[in-house]
Amino acid sequence: MDAPALELFRAEDCPVDELPVRGVGWVLRWAATLAILCLSATILATFACQLVAEQALVRAASAGLREAALPRATSRTVDAVVRRRLASRFALSRATTIVLERNGSRVTGVVGPRKGDQLSVALSAPVDAVLPRLVGELIPWQHARIAARVERRFDQ
Repeated sequence: MDAPALELFRAEDCPVDELPVRGVGWVLRWAATLAILCLSATILATFACQLVAEQALVRAASAGLREAALPRATSRTVDAVVRRRLASRFALSRATTIVLERNGSRVTGVVGPRKGDQLSVALSAPVDAVLPRLVGELIPWQHARIAARVERRFDQ
């Protein structure tokens, strides 16, 4: 190698003032940035869990409505079908409130839909039933509810 190339990398030629200095301000900015990123990720994960739970409630309500349309269906069989559909999500299944209505009034006992009747199955559950416990403690809106409602008019 030639001598001029070696002289380019001598320590005396590098000015000390141009080295990056990371002080308290730099650390605080990055800490704030990381906190915002973690909060954003938590909010997105919470939204995703709520969306999945809402879709599960809609599918369970649809299954309950199909059961209610059967000739010998009762409010207990509709409840059993809905809970069985939500069985894989134990906390959601336990916390879900089920309301079966015919023409706007609550049904207990035999459903027996007739021509012109409108049946509806409404499900609701608290948000904290679908979130991991740690996330449920961190979010301030944990007392909200997730709801799903499916209706059908019998015109035959």
